[in-house]
Amino acid sequence: MIKRLIPVLILIAAGLASCIISKDISVQNLSELYRPTEKAFHPQIEVFHQNDSLSRVFVKFHPDELLYVRQADNEYWSELRVNLRLLQSYESPKVLDTASCSFRFHIQEKGRERILFCDFPVTNKGQLLLEVFLNDVNKNLSENFYYNFDNLNSQSKQNFLVTDRRGIPLFKNYVEQNDSVMIFSNDTSRKLAFARYYYRNFPLPPPPFSFEVRESFDYKVDSMFFISINDSIPLSFPAEGFYHIQTDTTVKDGYTLFRHSAGFPAVNRTDKMLESIRYLTTKREFEEVMNNPSPRKAIDEFWYRRGGNEEKSKTLIRKYYTRVQDANRHFSSFVEGWKTDRGMIFIIFGSPNTVYRSSNSENWIYGSPNSALALNFFFTKANNPFSDNDFVLSRAPVYEPHWYRAVEVWRQGRAYNSLY
Repeated sequence: MIKRLIPVLILIAAGLASCIISKDISVQNLSELYRPTEKAFHPQIEVFHQNDSLSRVFVKFHPDELLYVRQADNEYWSELRVNLRLLQSYESPKVLDTASCSFRFHIQEKGRERILFCDFPVTNKGQLLLEVFLNDVNKNLSENFYYNFDNLNSQSKQNFLVTDRRGIPLFKNYVEQNDSVMIFSNDTSRKLAFARYYYRNFPLPPPPFSFEVRESFDYKVDSMFFISINDSIPLSFPAEGFYHIQTDTTVKDGYTLFRHSAGFPAVNRTDKMLESIRYLTTKREFEEVMNNPSPRKAIDEFWYRRGGNEEKSKTLIRKYYTRVQDANRHFSSFVEGWKTDRGMIFIIFGSPNTVYRSSNSENWIYGSPNSALALNFFFTKANNPFSDNDFVLSRAPVYEPHWYRAVEVWRQGRAYNSLY
């Protein structure tokens, strides 16, 4: 059934495992992860393990990003080549498996997103790293993207595929209130799965210099129920919170679907616009804003005091809430991205100049990496059964003057470290 979801255009080859050792990716600057305008391609990638030896890599792609060239038949065509390499890790990028697919697009397909897939024979198991190379053949331009690849056990999230009613992969791990989805497992004998529902009102992270102790996650479920899988029955998840879906409850692994606030990842609700200015306010200021009988007026007044006039205030609002929205896109896990450690730093300090990523950490550098004046933030991946996108900041007192300086720049009516 899953094989009929989307027609593949052209499957060129599936390469054999290689012993090639690439350069250490963990020492390469990956700052474009959080600066998408620096990339020519903007794909979305999803992986589904069809069985122990074959995985399917889905790519949502914009044909507009390719170059179209007139062919002998006077028609304009583009060609996209997708090269896949399964690597051991960021630190040790030994090539374990490879595959390649090629797709052609007619110029009339511009303006529409396309869903592609490439079947990928896999001979290795573990928590690995998938490198996806996209090559515009006509333009001779290539870019690579990295994606966590986990086939360690039968309960890892990539053994599940979530689609919309049409059978199109969701390409996201969250749903909205009115969304209907279908859930597939590679264990086609399963017709039911367990769903554990959690609702938690997570607090904002403390400032980067604070050693405030945060409570550990309480794994006590709010409710538990069965859902139908591997069939055409649409499912909905109307309540905010997150749903951990498993076919085996003796382990913690599974697939987690998140139901964040309405409109997520955009920030267009008044309560979210108010809540997310907490990074810029004193405790007393925040209480006054939150207790204002006219919340929308409170937001406008807050930003007008910062900007000094309507035009400048609108610019500040656009820049601040764009960062909040981008934080939601990049850093969300079981909590909205703007409420995470990385989201907090991203909103206040902007996109880092340098990002070094390893299997279990990220190092953000503002300024030159070799400069004594550079500001470094180090994040460690948390052991989280609901998400592989949960990172915790290593806090230190040295951040205090930098934090207050950046916050004061915002309060004086300027976006700190603004690139746009």
